[in-house]
Amino acid sequence: MSPGPADDRSSHDARSHDARSHDGAGGEQTLGAALRSAREAAGRSVEQVSNDTRIRATLIRDLEDDRFASSGASVYARGHVKSIASSLRVDAGPLLALFDRAQGPVAPLVVDAAPVAAPAVTSFGGSAFAASATASLRPERRGPRWGLAGAGAAAVLVGLLTIGYLGSSNGSSPANLGAGQPTAAPATTPPPAVHTPGPDAVASKPPVTGAQLRLRVIGTPSWVSVSNASTTLFEGVLGNGTFKDFTDPNRLKVIVGNALSVNLNCGGKDSGPAGASGAVRRFECTSTGLAAL
Repeated sequence: MSPGPADDRSSHDARSHDARSHDGAGGEQTLGAALRSAREAAGRSVEQVSNDTRIRATLIRDLEDDRFASSGASVYARGHVKSIASSLRVDAGPLLALFDRAQGPVAPLVVDAAPVAAPAVTSFGGSAFAASATASLRPERRGPRWGLAGAGAAAVLVGLLTIGYLGSSNGSSPANLGAGQPTAAPATTPPPAVHTPGPDAVASKPPVTGAQLRLRVIGTPSWVSVSNASTTLFEGVLGNGTFKDFTDPNRLKVIVGNALSVNLNCGGKDSGPAGASGAVRRFECTSTGLAAL
């Protein structure tokens, strides 16, 4: 009779526990041994800790076996350690000290800004500023104002044509108009009426219904997890400049692994960075706004 999945997992945990010593070099306890001891003392299984922290069970088993590569960068492994310690109700400080002793302190992530090339400056026998200043002080050459002269001539011609038309319509010539006959004033067209909409004609902004969340990563990459009451909507690492939108009729739960790089906008209200660098933070987004958990 072949063993089932539960027997395979138990035999795997037993082989990993037996093959690895609880103590490191020199008799010091390793991070994996400390995590396993804390979990067993709390009476929790790997699957229970995984459901509570949203960290995959394989990653938790790797950490208990002192294998950190599957967690990605050191900052994500530290975040997993903090989440596990919070789930087990233990102090994360000694566990992080064991991690730093095994991996070394986390080097600060420096984002090198690309150098911006200065615009090319053409020399005119001196500095560009002096050349531009000289050009601005140089008097502008102006020729005859033919445009104004042409406009004046056109206005005179239109006036003469108007007088001739009015004189012919009244049965008199332009010569008779000079004999004292009154001239009709040109008809004027009233300007179009301007209607100003009343206050009730302006559309108001619709109210926010349900949970509306925009998650944006600015800076170093970060692990994020977004879920609703029934399932996980997204879980993974987002790079610099990426964003994702989520909606739910009731609420959304958010977990971030590098809070300084994650900006959260809930219901149209931008909360800015979610926390400090490398910090694991939990939030809840509803129609009333964002709240820390």
